[in-house]
Amino acid sequence: MFRNRKYFCQSITFYQQEQLLNKVLKDCEDCFKQLDQHGKSIKRETKDMFIKFTQAKLQDQKKLLETDSVGVFQMLLDIIENVAHDKPLMTYILTTIDAIISENQRLFKQFIRALTPQVVPKLKQFLFLEGYDKVVYEAAAKIVTMIIAEEGGNDAKEWVILFIGGIGNKLKISDQMIMPICVHFLKHDSLAVQFIKSGGVKIISNLLMKYPTDLHIAYYTILALWLLSFTNESIQLFNDPQIGLIRMIIESVQKISREKILRVSFACFKNLVDISAQCIELMVDNGLIKVVDLLLKGNLKDQDLIDDIKYVGEILEKNMKILTSFEKYVKELNAQNLNWSPVHTEKFWKENVKKFEENDFLLIRKLAEILKSNNNQNIAVACYDLGEFCRFHPFGKVVLEQLNAKQEIMKQARSDDQMIRENALLSLQKIMLHNWQV
Repeated sequence: MFRNRKYFCQSITFYQQEQLLNKVLKDCEDCFKQLDQHGKSIKRETKDMFIKFTQAKLQDQKKLLETDSVGVFQMLLDIIENVAHDKPLMTYILTTIDAIISENQRLFKQFIRALTPQVVPKLKQFLFLEGYDKVVYEAAAKIVTMIIAEEGGNDAKEWVILFIGGIGNKLKISDQMIMPICVHFLKHDSLAVQFIKSGGVKIISNLLMKYPTDLHIAYYTILALWLLSFTNESIQLFNDPQIGLIRMIIESVQKISREKILRVSFACFKNLVDISAQCIELMVDNGLIKVVDLLLKGNLKDQDLIDDIKYVGEILEKNMKILTSFEKYVKELNAQNLNWSPVHTEKFWKENVKKFEENDFLLIRKLAEILKSNNNQNIAVACYDLGEFCRFHPFGKVVLEQLNAKQEIMKQARSDDQMIRENALLSLQKIMLHNWQV
C-alpha cells in the first residue's frame, strides 16, 4: 500500500487523524500529474528527483537521503518556493519534511544547510492562508519552529511571542499539536524563558486540565514541563499551588499508567526535588509518596526509571516528618483546601487526636461544616478525617453525634461522587465500630 512505503505518513501531524491521512493518501496518488501541470515553474532536475523519491518505498527513500540528501532537500524546497499555491502538493511536501527532520538529527542539520532565504518567510505565510489541510498549518509551524529555535537570536524570541500569542486565535493549530511544536523552543534556555514570559505555562495547565487522560497530550505537555524545570525562572511556577503544575503531573501519573509518562514525570520530579523545598512539600501534599510506593510494588522493567522513582521517594520520605505537623493541618483546614497529604493519615491522627479538643473541638466543628460544602475533595477528606477522629478519640462518637456530623456523613454516603461515597462509608464503619482497630 501507498501508506506503507511513504515518509510523510510518519509525520506527527497525522496523529489520530486517520480520515485526513486517508484523504491525503488519495490526493497524493495524483502528485506526479500535479507537478507536471506546473510546467516551467519547476526545474527538470526537481521533477526527476520528485518522481524518484516519491515512487520509492520507505526504505529506499531513506537510502536516497543517505546518498543524496542535498538533492532531496533541494527538490522539496524548490517546490515550496515555486508552487506553494498547490494545496494537495503542499500537504505531501510539508508532512514529508516534518517526518524526515524529526526522525534524524543529522538530516535536520543537512536540511538547515540546504535552506534558502526565501523558505522560512514562505513557511510562515502558510500559517495565515486559508484553504489548506490542517496538517499543512501544523507541519509548517513545526518546521519553522525547529529552524528558528536552532538558529536562535531575536528572531527566535519574536517567533515564540507570535506563536504563543496566536494559539487559539489566528494560528490554526490543534490542541494535540501545540506541545509537540513548543518543546522545540524549550530545548533552549533563552527561548524557554521567553515561553514563560509569553504565558506558555497557562497553555500547559489548560491542556492538562482539558485532557487529563490523553496519552499523547499528557506526554508532550509533561515533557515540556521537564524541559522547563531546567530553567530557574520556572521554579516559582512549580512552587505555586494555585497554578497546580505538580498536582496535575501527579494526577496524570495516576490516570495514565504508561512508562513513557512515568519516565518524563519522574525526570521532572527529580530536577525539582533537588532545588525546591516548596516543590517537595507540594509533592507530599498531593500524595506522591503513596504513588511511589505503588509503583515500586509494581512490575516496572526500566532500571533507570526505577532509580528515579526511588530517588524521589527517598527525598520525600526524609521531608515527610517536617511536613506532617499539626500546624500544617490547621493551616490547610482554615484555608478549606484539604488534600490527601500526610496530615490525613492514621499516623497523624494517632499522634495528634487530643489536640482537637482545644476550643471546644473547634477544628472538628469546622470539619463538620465542610461536609455541607460543594468541594468534592474537601468533603471526601473531611469524611475520612472525622472517621479517624472517632476511631482514635475515646469520646469521638459522642462528639460527632452532638455536632450532627454522623447524619451528614450518612447523606454523603449516597453521593454520586465515588471518592466521597467511599470515604463516607469507611467513616461510618469507624463510627459504628468505635475503637475500630485502635
